Amino acid sequence: MDMADYYLRLKMRYTAEADGTWFPVTMDELAAVFDCTRRNTQFLIQKLKEQHYIGWQPGLGRGNTSKLVLLRNKEELMLERAQYLASHGQINEAFKSLRESDGESLHAEFRTWLVEQFGVQKQKSEADVLRYPFYRPVLDLDPMKVVRRTEAHMIRQLCDTLTQYDAASGQLKAGLAHHWEHDGTCRRWTFYLRKGVLFHHGKHLTADDVKYTFARIRQWNRKDWLVKSVQTIEVSGTYSLCFELQERNALFAHFIATERFAIVPDDLEQLAARRDFTRLPVGTGPFSIISNTETMLVLEANEHYFAGRPFLDRIEMWVWPGYEEELRQEQPLANAHLLYFEALNKVESVQTLNQLELGSTVLTFNLSKPGVLQDLQLRQAIHLALSRKQMILELKGRRTQPASGFDPAFYDAGYAGDCSAAAALELLKHSAYAGEILQLYTYEYFSNEEDVRWIQTVCRNIGVHIELNVLPIRELSQADLIIQADMIYAGEVLGDEPSITLIEMYRSNNGYIQNHLDPSIRHKVESMLSDAISEQDEEQRRVVLRAVEHELKQQVNVLFLYHSMQEVGHDPSLHGISLNAWGKINYKDVWVK
Repeated sequence: MDMADYYLRLKMRYTAEADGTWFPVTMDELAAVFDCTRRNTQFLIQKLKEQHYIGWQPGLGRGNTSKLVLLRNKEELMLERAQYLASHGQINEAFKSLRESDGESLHAEFRTWLVEQFGVQKQKSEADVLRYPFYRPVLDLDPMKVVRRTEAHMIRQLCDTLTQYDAASGQLKAGLAHHWEHDGTCRRWTFYLRKGVLFHHGKHLTADDVKYTFARIRQWNRKDWLVKSVQTIEVSGTYSLCFELQERNALFAHFIATERFAIVPDDLEQLAARRDFTRLPVGTGPFSIISNTETMLVLEANEHYFAGRPFLDRIEMWVWPGYEEELRQEQPLANAHLLYFEALNKVESVQTLNQLELGSTVLTFNLSKPGVLQDLQLRQAIHLALSRKQMILELKGRRTQPASGFDPAFYDAGYAGDCSAAAALELLKHSAYAGEILQLYTYEYFSNEEDVRWIQTVCRNIGVHIELNVLPIRELSQADLIIQADMIYAGEVLGDEPSITLIEMYRSNNGYIQNHLDPSIRHKVESMLSDAISEQDEEQRRVVLRAVEHELKQQVNVLFLYHSMQEVGHDPSLHGISLNAWGKINYKDVWVK
């Protein structure tokens, strides 16, 4: 407890005493206020006086009354206290500290101050600091274990892959490897690494680091379909190595451009003895991670980045649960998911970027296990009960357009155009459903939880009973748990190279669709995926993958619900900004005018 806390105890005890007015007190009385001994009370009184919280006139002789004057305004002090906590990343604690204040004015003043801290902060040293709020901590940053888009995006700032996909040109480009080639059969791939690349802790990148990265993934997840396809990895030199695959894979160089194949140093075990690698990963990326706690994440520019130093010097993510709701109390920001923003009094000048998300929310039916969901008419009844347009209209938010598949460009208005409770009831009447309770799982995320409650209500209205299970996403990424669920509701977002994301999603041994596939079509789907992996032409791959999607819809194995709008507001002084497929901004390209 610091002096401000002890002073606030005095203010709470002597509420009737005006600031600047002397009043009598005894040492025993103050000891009770501070809950300590007389000796410690004398020490605290001296400290409070030195720091100009109080004035003090000691009584002469034991038992004589002393005089005290309170010099600081309670509200000002509480505001300073809240500002101090927030500036040290403790935003929740800051709001809690204001609960004892009277009225809303102090909370509003603090919110206004808090928002002024976000956006671009120009330091006296001329360092450019980008600071923004986020609703949760981001602590799960081991590249091979990434399961969420925000974590994947952050890994991109910290680590590099052998190759990189450039969405603007639609081409694969050099990453840590400056050149790669295959032997014509697409089974033997050779990669040539850049020289002079440094990991954040100073170690030089070599082919041994690449080999170690893949061996580490194999050890952690032996069922990983891509790593399992690697027969051998041969280090042919300090900066070159060869991958021998078990089968033809024309897209191998594309798959290893995804963030889970970010290269980590081969001395990771020694590093892990000194730091939590999951929370504080070490890579070669444009930024290094300085700290990462429940309340704040801090990145700093990598001065030695091989592709050029970032323009920003520092990035701070302050964890502020429910920040959007707090801000709605001050300004009409209800429809904006503001990642960066200026002070509330300048909110009209905030610039926004938006795009329709490539991907869809989906409801999977578990057809890999026996049960009433094996009845096609029950699945069709649920499909017809869920009016996508009504869902979007009632729940609002970023829900934008009904979906008939992952790509909004291929929307089929007839997919869910005949949704109605009457049609659903008619199908249900002829189904085998007899009132069984269906277990619907989803992972913790506010829009997911709103969606499944809506689905539960709509299904109850036609007589289908659903029990909801909301779990941490890490738990719901385990095959053993996935196959227990009757249904899973989730959002699937396609990355910069959509066909690669789709193949990974369909083939993932911990994927929702993979584990819920009807066994009768599993072989057919796998055969189509093999065709897609062998296909070098992007458009032909998409044709094959749309055929997979069609098969899932024909079997009513997966329901597609809606597409979301990605929206980011940003400080007008930021330039070089564009949205990636995840609706995030690559910080390396951002600069301050």
